[in-house]
Amino acid sequence: MKPRGYRLLPHTADIRLEVRGQDIPALFAESVAALFSLITDRRRVRAAETRILEASGEDLPDTLYLLLRGALLLFTADHFIVRSARGTMDASGARVEVSGEPFDGARHAAVREIKAVTAHQLSVERIPGGVVARFVVDV
Repeated sequence: MKPRGYRLLPHTADIRLEVRGQDIPALFAESVAALFSLITDRRRVRAAETRILEASGEDLPDTLYLLLRGALLLFTADHFIVRSARGTMDASGARVEVSGEPFDGARHAAVREIKAVTAHQLSVERIPGGVVARFVVDV
């Protein structure tokens, strides 16, 4: 079984996550997947449809913030939940291809409601062997 690419960190309110990736595209994809892991059990989600999230920010943290906001909008506006994500980068910004399906209350348990992704304490930094991001979500 593959170990999770993220872990929950202590925080006085809301939820703070730490996500790791081999490179920036993998980090962005893993961050989107981690966000959806807070919403539902992704193992019960079928990869029936593919959607594209794109973002281009002033820097890496801003780009991640915009991607995560787009991912949350995908759920709140389209009721789409993600099973898996794959990221790429080019000169125009980041692109995360997500696979999943519409939320079905009969099959998908809603673990918690995520109200917003915040820019508070959001960081992206290179570490030996990869990249790590930390961000807070408002529950």
